[in-house]
Amino acid sequence: MAENQTLDSLRKKFGFRFEVLDIIINGRSSIDSAHGFNTETLADADRFLKSYGFDLENPIEGAEVFGHFHEALNFIRRYFLQPENPEGLKLEVPRKILELTNVRDLFLMASLTYPGQSPDTQGQLLRNWACSLLKVMHTIAHVDQDLRSSYFSDIQKQIFDRFYKLIHRDEDGRLFLGERHDDPNRVDLAAFETKPKKSRDSTLLKLLHKPENVAEDIFDRVGIRFVTVNRLGALQIVKYLADSMIVMAPNIKPSRSRNTLIDLEAFRARLTDTLLLSERKEMSAEAFMAELEEAAHPPFVNPENPHTSEFYRAIQFTCRQLIKLQNPLYNDLKELKALAKAGPLSEDVGKIVERVDLKYLQKEVRFFYPFEVQIVDEKSAEENEKGRSAHSEYKKAQILTAMKRVMGSLVDAVR
Repeated sequence: MAENQTLDSLRKKFGFRFEVLDIIINGRSSIDSAHGFNTETLADADRFLKSYGFDLENPIEGAEVFGHFHEALNFIRRYFLQPENPEGLKLEVPRKILELTNVRDLFLMASLTYPGQSPDTQGQLLRNWACSLLKVMHTIAHVDQDLRSSYFSDIQKQIFDRFYKLIHRDEDGRLFLGERHDDPNRVDLAAFETKPKKSRDSTLLKLLHKPENVAEDIFDRVGIRFVTVNRLGALQIVKYLADSMIVMAPNIKPSRSRNTLIDLEAFRARLTDTLLLSERKEMSAEAFMAELEEAAHPPFVNPENPHTSEFYRAIQFTCRQLIKLQNPLYNDLKELKALAKAGPLSEDVGKIVERVDLKYLQKEVRFFYPFEVQIVDEKSAEENEKGRSAHSEYKKAQILTAMKRVMGSLVDAVR
């Protein structure tokens, strides 16, 4: 008996759940986990949800989570199932899922402990559906709880304004980057674009195909795109932005920098030789520019992003900008306190106003926010938009990756 107790205690002490360890210390995403989180009872589900941050006993939070469930269900239908996505899975949503009124039941289904659920084919099917929905609900929760989203319009304005002040047209209508038309460092442009706000579905798709799977890791919500006349102009854009401190090198996120447009090492070597010849007056200004334009040739591409074509040519980098926003409540409360001192208020209101301490309220909200810059020459821009590099192909590949990650075993079930 004592021996059995010792064995039971050892199993309890060292009964590691390796799929959880893989997520916490081995870099695996919970979206890729094939197993649930052992929520075998409604009490387990409540404990999980409260630890996650949601209290279903709170009517507002309960309605929020149930809203996530419905949005996840509609999202899966729209992107992963036929007929809404002709290339999606030919599957029907189980009746028990459609009739679900308690989100806790999803956790029981995911753990094969829902009343009447057995480990047969139908039981496993229900489990897989519950897991898929919980993955999307998890992603929706992270999107909704990003506090910075309410400031998005102000964030866009502060970032874009730094670029807009340097975008002009000369008297001939030619677009350029520079302080004025005779700026000696001006760079002629074929186009300049700012990215509109990413749709909610696009945000969810992006998160669902990323291992990180949290809203803070989307870096291109604010985007700027330059199209230059030639490839050499792309490097001149980078130089101009850095020299004018519109882009601050210390605020660059290195892991997000991509250059498939110009072989920088080869260009650097050629530039050194060309400058030397120019200094010796062995080369005209025209020949100098022609040499550099020829030197700005593309590198061999082996993209890390599996959805990016090897034929896609661009310079992309992510920078952060310190955003500063005035808190409108601060001045309103300050004015209210002044009015309370100047004139009589009801006793109850006076006591409440007196208790308000402005030191607990930020006068200014400040945080760093990422933005993405893309630079491409006119010829590459045209090539990027057709064939294997087309954005539509990228989007299809992104949806396919997200579908495989979210639907898991359900993908194999229809093959």
